[in-house]
Amino acid sequence: MKKLTLASLLLVCSYSASASINEQQLASYFQAAQGDYSQLDSLYKELQLVHQQQPSDPWTLFYLGGTETLKGDDAWMPWTKMRYTEDGLARMDKALNMIGEEQWQQQYRYLPQAIYMQATAAVTFTSVPDFFNYQDQGMQLFKQVLNDQRFLQSPAQATSWVYRFAVEAALNNQQPALAQQWFKQLKQSGVNDDYSQLTAQLMAKQNKS
Repeated sequence: MKKLTLASLLLVCSYSASASINEQQLASYFQAAQGDYSQLDSLYKELQLVHQQQPSDPWTLFYLGGTETLKGDDAWMPWTKMRYTEDGLARMDKALNMIGEEQWQQQYRYLPQAIYMQATAAVTFTSVPDFFNYQDQGMQLFKQVLNDQRFLQSPAQATSWVYRFAVEAALNNQQPALAQQWFKQLKQSGVNDDYSQLTAQLMAKQNKS
């Protein structure tokens, strides 16, 4: 199974907590997403409880799904990896379908929370192996997000991570023209950060091949 990255599972560490998830749980999540699974089991149990208390909250469900996907990455036995990963992806997908007006109005890392969820799901869905059958949905989510005016009008520093992984996904899916289009959009934003530099490196490597 591909190694899931921090970016593919709720990418950018936020210092603002959702009302449904506390700061310590966020910290434990991002710690696990960076490869330190020492708190993963306890975090999973905590998020299960939070979800039981707030079953209609898509944000909580989304984090629970991300945590389950991490547990799939951490598991040893193939069938356990499959079960956790499949369940985690399904929860994330369900959370997307539960997005309502609240998620469009609430901001998270300078993006509408709904767009943050869609973009993160796109990264995750295109990062897992093809046999999970989420690649196409991930690419559609990227196209949806990168054409959304609310995303395009957001601060460039809040969107560069999405372009970086969208370009990589397009290249991996043999769509170089789409990758070039998204890279052009990123350059037009004028942002110069780690994500934009990594994207430029990806495109330079592609052009040499």
